[in-house]
Amino acid sequence: MKVPFFRLRLGTPEKKAVSRVIESGWVTSGPTARALEEKIKKLVHARHAVAVSSATAGLHLSLKAAGIGAGDEVITSPYTMAATVEAILYTGATPVFADIDPLTLNIDPARVKSKITRKTKAVIPVDIGGLPCDYDALLKIARQRKVLLIEDAAHSLGAQFKSRPVGSLCDATVFSFYSTKNITTGEGGMVVTDDNLLASRVRLLSLHGMTSSGWKRYAGGGWKYDIVELGYKYNLSDLAAGLGLGQLTRFSQMQKKRQMLADRYMKNLSAVQQFIELPCVDRRSRHGWHLFIIKICPERLRITRDRYIRELEKNGVGCGVHFIPIYRFRYFQEHLKLKISDFPFTERAYLRVISLPFYPDLSIREVDYVSERIAELCRRFSR
Repeated sequence: MKVPFFRLRLGTPEKKAVSRVIESGWVTSGPTARALEEKIKKLVHARHAVAVSSATAGLHLSLKAAGIGAGDEVITSPYTMAATVEAILYTGATPVFADIDPLTLNIDPARVKSKITRKTKAVIPVDIGGLPCDYDALLKIARQRKVLLIEDAAHSLGAQFKSRPVGSLCDATVFSFYSTKNITTGEGGMVVTDDNLLASRVRLLSLHGMTSSGWKRYAGGGWKYDIVELGYKYNLSDLAAGLGLGQLTRFSQMQKKRQMLADRYMKNLSAVQQFIELPCVDRRSRHGWHLFIIKICPERLRITRDRYIRELEKNGVGCGVHFIPIYRFRYFQEHLKLKISDFPFTERAYLRVISLPFYPDLSIREVDYVSERIAELCRRFSR
């Protein structure tokens, strides 16, 4: 059997929504992007939502709108996609890294607290795989030290922390709608916040700092506009937003499927728990289940993570690694002077993690096949 790491299947709702945009004659940012904003805003219980071209753009805009720049520090995790760190660097601020909790793979609040200085202006926690960070602890630290909490929720649309949706917890939250995410617009993202000023500045900066968008002028708002700030080209098109609206009609169904697949993996792999560590589940949270990440136990297996992946691939199972830590990339090593030895928990996790095939189009039969191959490898390479 061949089980790819990811497979996207779009249905009738997505095709109809995109067709409506095409038939409207307006495909760039306009009423459909605003409709997507309204849907996301209600879904996550936020006052404001601004559609953007990517989560990277959303993080950059959130920091910029908050006035963060050269001379400031922003704390984040070394165990994340490069985009999180790049967004900080775009502003001229300095990224500071706090090591992770090896169980959850999320940033450790105690280490965040130890990294805060007078220069710290914000903390960007990252919800790895869809598991919300410890927002009780992080919010307490942020409020005590008067720093912003900007959540990188690229993985956690649909997740909750203590019955509150991700998107309603922090000063700002940024979602990703990349192709592999829990909903997709192809490329895209969303900034949500309860802060009126932050939302208005994000929107202004997302389209060149213009006082009037193309849609407003087209819809009768007059041809004149002003440029009041140096902005960016970070808006989301209606064509992309149409795809997102179609996806949202199936979002609840897709999340239920993700939960069912996670439950099946958990049940199947419980038999080999002495050889692999299953994903952490926090009783305070509802997992977003963007990824299903296992960790091999090297003290009980005579095989490295890289070879384990190769063996799975020989059997037709596609895998991923989330993530290669920031300090392992040449650019960040050279420019930020990062060392592996500074992050022992991240490094140990990195050498053990494997992301398994996990998406709504995955079948139970495929989950069972993947689980069987994992069990075989555990038996074959057990110490």
